[in-house]
Amino acid sequence: METNRLNPVTPATVLVVEDEALVRMMTVDLIEDMGYRVIDAGSAEEALEHIRDEPRIDVLFTDIRMPGLDGFALAERVRALRPSIKVIYATGYADMERTPSPHAIGPLLRKPYEPDKLNETIQQAMADI
Repeated sequence: METNRLNPVTPATVLVVEDEALVRMMTVDLIEDMGYRVIDAGSAEEALEHIRDEPRIDVLFTDIRMPGLDGFALAERVRALRPSIKVIYATGYADMERTPSPHAIGPLLRKPYEPDKLNETIQQAMADI
């Protein structure tokens, strides 16, 4: 008798880009607890290295205001390399009600993140892939 084996589902991979180490660690833990595979980067430059080296990144979750390349510029560069990647922007600044650029396609989450809202936003991004 043959057994019906289910292929394991590979969890989506989220690249978290956050220059504040404590916020990055908490965000990574939160997203991993939701069942996603997470890669983290402390800068846009480090994130671009991961994009080049890691073939399976489904979602870019990036802080907007970072030293050097900001989250919007990072997303543009990432999309030039991987047009299908989904982007979620994050900010702790109250003056950012929405993304300021028409090129900045993707939802904007406020820090601190509400776990349910973060999970819902990642799920919606994955549904669009």
